Amino acid sequence: MEVCEIFKPRKKDHSGIAAFLFHLHPPLIPRERIRLTFTFCMGGLAFYFFLVLLVTGILLMFYYRPGDASPYLSVREITEFIPFGDLFRNLHYWGGQGMVILILFHMIRVALTGSYQGAKQWIWVVGMAMMALALIMDFSGYLLRYDKETFWAGFVALGVIKEIPYAGEALHRLLTGTSTYGQGSIHRIYLWHCVVLPITVVCFMIYHFWKVSKMGWSGRPL
Repeated sequence: MEVCEIFKPRKKDHSGIAAFLFHLHPPLIPRERIRLTFTFCMGGLAFYFFLVLLVTGILLMFYYRPGDASPYLSVREITEFIPFGDLFRNLHYWGGQGMVILILFHMIRVALTGSYQGAKQWIWVVGMAMMALALIMDFSGYLLRYDKETFWAGFVALGVIKEIPYAGEALHRLLTGTSTYGQGSIHRIYLWHCVVLPITVVCFMIYHFWKVSKMGWSGRPL
């Protein structure tokens, strides 16, 4: 099998950093598995959009105030009065939509090429979990705007969760911190959106990248 020269294995050194780097990536990667028309680089682009979300999200955290009498006013302040606030808010919003779309297309590509088969089935499960987390992050960020439109969207979605038999009430309180969704829920949703969910996604992402890199690429051309 023809292999890219830059991916040929080096002499094994089982000591220190060299051993870690050697086991971090597969020693052989078939040329046909890294060409653009096979991967379309959608997984890498989704990761790039995640980095955009991370940077812009940190910048927005300096000005968004979830505990205010009206969180929407801080959104208006970011958009209308903070220098470049509208730019970073739009980058954050469209970065989120782009990441979700790219993950979806990445999953479709993996399914069509059969890259999930065999020993990689668990990697597929982790990828599906990251897809679900990306959707939850996208929706929780939408709720942080807290205007009439997003209030009723959150009211309906969290109301459905609350109706889950046995676990609904506890899950609703875990997500919102209150028994009834309202302005007091925004601070808890903010923590989920900015801390818990991103950290969880990063952990899944590290495992996903490491496992794919360790096992190499597989599947059939489209």
